[in-house]
Amino acid sequence: MKGQKIPSLLLCLLSICATTWEKETVTGLFAKDVILPCPFPPGDDEVIYWKKEDNDVHSYYYRRDYLESQHLDYRNRTHLFHENIPHGNASLKLSNLTLTDEGLYLCYVGTQQTKTEVEVELHVRDQLSKAKGSSVSITCEYSSDTSHREGVSVVWILNRNSVISVLATFNGTSHSYQPRVQINQSDYSLLLRDLTANDSGEYLCNISSPHYTKLTVRTLQVEHSDNTWIVVTAVVVVLVVIVLAVIGVYVYVKRESGLL
Repeated sequence: MKGQKIPSLLLCLLSICATTWEKETVTGLFAKDVILPCPFPPGDDEVIYWKKEDNDVHSYYYRRDYLESQHLDYRNRTHLFHENIPHGNASLKLSNLTLTDEGLYLCYVGTQQTKTEVEVELHVRDQLSKAKGSSVSITCEYSSDTSHREGVSVVWILNRNSVISVLATFNGTSHSYQPRVQINQSDYSLLLRDLTANDSGEYLCNISSPHYTKLTVRTLQVEHSDNTWIVVTAVVVVLVVIVLAVIGVYVYVKRESGLL
């Protein structure tokens, strides 16, 4: 079908038109969204390709997305801002970042007038620091089609000071070995509630199926909440109330005795 092919005339034009090179560095947060920038001189009949190494991340031509060749790791995680493409913006939003998303991304944009190539170096920061008493969800990385396979097995383990503890498992059904721990059966993430200092350590998620296995290691640091200012404020308020009460009693007594 014509709509499934890249315009041959445009490919020809791309080989002779001027080329613009740019390089960007972007830092994203684990499990959050990030935007990879790709500006280009506005033109006609835009063709956009986002790639990481040999993997197809996102493709766009004939004014629509073509994701048939998209790598499974990026399925349902990429988004182009279609309304901004005619204005020279081929930026890509990448959702739910994982550590394996780090690396060099190439954005190729061709129009009838110009050809632009942008390199974007993506760094993913593993920010997993929580306050005492709060909750946290620790993500388990897996291939996007693993959740549809039979025989998936998941084991969550805590390594704290070389002491190994099995926290929860999943093998068709979920089993928790601690009352504050639960596995999310939709994405195999681990939910911990009412965090304590003893929850700090390395969390290992081992996910496997008959034809697939992957180990994810995450580090959690539970920090003590700094409530000093709350305590100080409460003490000051109490002292003020006491002083006002004493003054009130003093004034009352003086009035009753006729000294005021």
